[in-house]
Amino acid sequence: MKKMRNFFLFSILMLVSIALSAQNQNPTQNVCAGSIENYNVTTSLTGSTFAWSIIPAIGGTGSSTTNSIDITWGTTPGTYTVQVVETSADGCVGDPKTVAVTVIAAPTANAGTNQTLCAQVGTTINLSGTVANAISQSWTTTGTAAITNATTLTPSYTFTSADIAAGSVSFTLTATGNAPCLIDTSTVTYTLTAAPTLTVGNNGPVCEGSTLSLSSTNIAGATYSWTGPGGFVNSTQNPTVSSNATTAMAGTYSLTVSGITGGCPDVTGTTTVVVNPKPATSSIWHN
Repeated sequence: MKKMRNFFLFSILMLVSIALSAQNQNPTQNVCAGSIENYNVTTSLTGSTFAWSIIPAIGGTGSSTTNSIDITWGTTPGTYTVQVVETSADGCVGDPKTVAVTVIAAPTANAGTNQTLCAQVGTTINLSGTVANAISQSWTTTGTAAITNATTLTPSYTFTSADIAAGSVSFTLTATGNAPCLIDTSTVTYTLTAAPTLTVGNNGPVCEGSTLSLSSTNIAGATYSWTGPGGFVNSTQNPTVSSNATTAMAGTYSLTVSGITGGCPDVTGTTTVVVNPKPATSSIWHN
C-alpha cells in the first residue's frame, strides 16, 4: 500500500513538472522598462503555493503566492530571470521553473523649457530637443504653420498672425522606442507677446513763442528716453519741450523705448519739429 501511495505522489509531481516545464519552453521575452507584465504557470494540483522571484532582484518588483504574478519591471535595462517554485499542499517542493526576460530601455523625450517670446509675424525660432533610447522622433505643434524639418531634433518654426493672436504656441516632441516600448512625449510652450508699434509725433508746426510738445505711443511698463536739438533730454512719454518755443528748437527729436514687457527689444522712432518764426514787423512810423 505504501508503494502504491509513493507511486501516486510521484505521478502527481511528474504531472506538475511537465505542466511547469511547458511554461519554461518560452523563449527570452522582451519587455519595456517600467511596464507591468503578467506571468503564470499551470498545475494539476489544488492547494499549492508558489514562490516567485526575480533574479537579480533589482530587475523589478512583484509579490504573489498563487500561480500568477504581476511584475513591475524596473528602469535598468538587462536580462533577468523570473523563477517560480511550487510547493504542494502535502509539502512537496517542485523544481524551479524559469523564463528569461530582457528589459528594453524606455524612450525619453525632452522638448526643452517653456519660453516667453516677443514675436512679430514672420519671427522664426529654432527648437532644440533631446531623445534617448529611440529609433525615431518627430515634432507636432498647436500653431497654424508647418514645422520645418519636423523629424529632426532641431527644427524651425515661423510664427503667423494667428499664432500671435492666440497668445501661445506649443510644440510636442515624440520619441518612438524600440519594440516593445511605445512612445514618450514632451511639450514646450512659447508664450507670445506681440511686439509694440511705436508712433512718435509732435504738435507742430508751431509758431515761435508758443508751446511745443512731443507725443508717443503708450507702452505699459516701458522706459522712455528722448533726445533732441539743443541738448534736449526727457524721460516721459509725452514731454513738453517748451512753453515758449524758439526756432532753435526745430529739428529732429529721437525716442528710444526700452524695458518692454515680454522681453521685446527696444523700439525707436523720430519726429521732425517745425518752429515758424514770428513776423519781423518793424516799428510803426509816420510818413
